[in-house]
Amino acid sequence: MMLTDLPKHWVPEINLLVKELGYTGEVLVSDEGDAVSKIGANVFDVARQLIDSTLVGLKATATIYVAVVADAERSFQACAVELGGDEYCILIWLAAVARTSRALSRLLETPSSVDFFKLNVAAPKIETVPQGQDTFTAYQAISLLPNASLGETGDQFCSHLTSMALEWLVLHELGHIVNGHLAMGGSANDLRYILEENPSASQDENLTGQALEVDADCFANQHCLHRSLNRPNILDDSAAHEADLLAGRLKAYLFSFLSILRSFEHSPFAIETMFHFDHPPGGIRMNYLLAQMLAIENEGKVNFKGVDLAEAAAATTAALERSISQATGINSQGGNFLSVISLSDDAFRKPVLSRWAKIYPELNAVKLTPGKLAPPQYPPA
Repeated sequence: MMLTDLPKHWVPEINLLVKELGYTGEVLVSDEGDAVSKIGANVFDVARQLIDSTLVGLKATATIYVAVVADAERSFQACAVELGGDEYCILIWLAAVARTSRALSRLLETPSSVDFFKLNVAAPKIETVPQGQDTFTAYQAISLLPNASLGETGDQFCSHLTSMALEWLVLHELGHIVNGHLAMGGSANDLRYILEENPSASQDENLTGQALEVDADCFANQHCLHRSLNRPNILDDSAAHEADLLAGRLKAYLFSFLSILRSFEHSPFAIETMFHFDHPPGGIRMNYLLAQMLAIENEGKVNFKGVDLAEAAAATTAALERSISQATGINSQGGNFLSVISLSDDAFRKPVLSRWAKIYPELNAVKLTPGKLAPPQYPPA
């Protein structure tokens, strides 16, 4: 089994980078014949095949390695790294997959998810969490519990959602690389990097970071959407109308990547602090990705067979939030997803996309793909 294709001389350098970033993880390099090695090899294979097929389609020639990181503290992270000489690496924390699978299994056994996906699973066995926590802390906590047993159908569907979430995470990091974002990244151990969740004390730098995150989100969404809508899953009904079949697959895809976005959130949304972080609030990211999907539909790039995208997104978001409340025993009141729906464009999009316009020329000059980047929507600022 292969765990990484990083050349040997880069492994200690990456390990040092991980340490300098404040983590206790190391790149998996040797197959120990244990469960960790098996999962790591599977993550590597999925990422490797996905990156290779995407790069062929993009006609990009850069060398992009894959490394799986095992972290004693089970941190939930991914990282894009520029090694130099047209070589890059995507680091995937093993916990990103394990914790996503565990959280999804806990969500899928709730009454909300059972009803939303028409799942046939045993009665939910909801484990309690300490009183007084909000759903953001509690959602992190349920991702550390053992996987819930959902039966053959439920377990397969959970695996399907986990795979889509992993692909979204990998393609998000690939988007950082091919769209030239590392030119704006941080630096440690003489390597350039963009780390999932690396806020700056400078709001100006966070605005740049949020612009890059929205672009990487859109890159991942563009590629994952096509893959997910064309991928059968165990809940497919062969007798269903084409529109109903597509709607089911769309909702499964939305649920998978929304579960990832929700896991990055650590506190309730507050407009006063939304630029204190280098990642936009999850609800804003969801709204922007929905707008992108609507644009893709209007351009005729995907035929949604009459499925109402806005309605599907709203229903999936509500189902996810209800599932989180039921799985944790805490009423989220909509969490960060539903609380940003009424946020005006001037409050978020204008500052962030004006920053995008400012950095656009530099990024467009260093991107790895022949195509142009998404055009600016506001004047530079």
